[in-house]
Amino acid sequence: MLWCRCGVLLVLCVCPVACITMSPCPPGCCCPRPGFLVLCESLGLRSIPRSVPLSTSALSVARNQLCNVDHLLRPFSGLQELSLSHNLLARFPLGLPPSLESLLLQENRITYITSGALRQLGNLTRLDLEDNRIRAIQPGALEGLSKLQVLTLKGNQLKRLPLNLPSSLTNLDLSANCISALDLPSLSTLVNLQVLKINSNCLCSVPESAFDGLPRLRSVDLTNNLWVCECDILYLYRWLLSGRLKMATDLVCTEPVHLAHRLLLNLSVMAICPRVLKPNERTHRLQASTAEPAAPAFKSSPDKKNNSESSSDGLQQMSKAQSIHKDVSKTCVLLKHYTLETLSYEDCLSLNKTQTVSPSYLTTSTPAEEQRCRDNVTGRYPQINATSAEVTQSLLSTNRDAPLPTPNPRPFTQQDSVVVSLLAVLCVLVALLMLAVLLVLKKVLRSQQRVAPLDGASGG
Repeated sequence: MLWCRCGVLLVLCVCPVACITMSPCPPGCCCPRPGFLVLCESLGLRSIPRSVPLSTSALSVARNQLCNVDHLLRPFSGLQELSLSHNLLARFPLGLPPSLESLLLQENRITYITSGALRQLGNLTRLDLEDNRIRAIQPGALEGLSKLQVLTLKGNQLKRLPLNLPSSLTNLDLSANCISALDLPSLSTLVNLQVLKINSNCLCSVPESAFDGLPRLRSVDLTNNLWVCECDILYLYRWLLSGRLKMATDLVCTEPVHLAHRLLLNLSVMAICPRVLKPNERTHRLQASTAEPAAPAFKSSPDKKNNSESSSDGLQQMSKAQSIHKDVSKTCVLLKHYTLETLSYEDCLSLNKTQTVSPSYLTTSTPAEEQRCRDNVTGRYPQINATSAEVTQSLLSTNRDAPLPTPNPRPFTQQDSVVVSLLAVLCVLVALLMLAVLLVLKKVLRSQQRVAPLDGASGG
């Protein structure tokens, strides 16, 4: 009987304590799994309810009026998931339990994040800071989160990528900020990154090899930025054409003015960066020198008696002009090799589609001039404009038997300079030889003048 009475007293003492510590659910909250999952949302709370079980592993106090929860949640040593979204927090909460794995803080009033705010949260795998007022993240503030995989900073006021991001990140959302440039040091450490969202920012271009150091990247969103479709965007242009990733390719140009509102991938390399395929000054000089002797090949003969001769001459000169153009094109390729090697195969295909006519600096004939060529071959006279007709008529009236105009001398090449130097040396040698002969003749004449008076005296 004594043992029974002791047992009853023990039960009566322990049950109230157990009821307090294992309360099924705080008033007004929803607890699908009492003691593990507690949802106290949209209750107008200004503080964390005291009756929340300390054994809770998932707690949501979203959509309330919480202004400060510093150190209020540290006793929840087993808390793994915490939602403080849609509240009035002005700074990142301090004193959170180190056991946290998921922390949701979207739609608060947080303006900055210091390096010490997340120092104890080494187990975090997900951090959501969407739609706050974050202007700056102190360098290294996120570096200690070695297990962080998902980081959402959408809808803030960041002007650059956060420095020292953890290499464990797989999903990074930086959309709807004010980021104007992608920092290569910030991206190079994200070797495990798979999804990158940086749409709705102020990006103008992407630096060279920005995404080359991200081997696991499979999805990128770059839409709604201020793309300047000039030479600096060629890396992104080639990278989009490669089609290796799942991403939105409808990037719209905002500058320059003549390309505004056009899709980037609908443009050609020449339209984006004309100087990539422009020949340099040396090429211009070479083309100018080779184009001068080729000009008479497209002129018709004014003499009707030499139609057959002019046809054959025209054919020969046309073949010479074609060979010259082949040399020019080869030279252009050699001179521009340092720019063409940066173009990919897709760039060449796009050029072939858009540039159906060869560049103007390699063409020497217009459709009218081609017609003249055909007329020269067949022996007919082409129709020319009034100015050329008057000039030809004046020439015919003054001298009908005048020969065909001779082509201008071709420019000196290296071989020509060697020949000229040899001829100059030969001329000098000939001049020296002639000078030696003159000296010999002069001595002979002097000797004859000295001998002549002696001959006269003996004769007397």
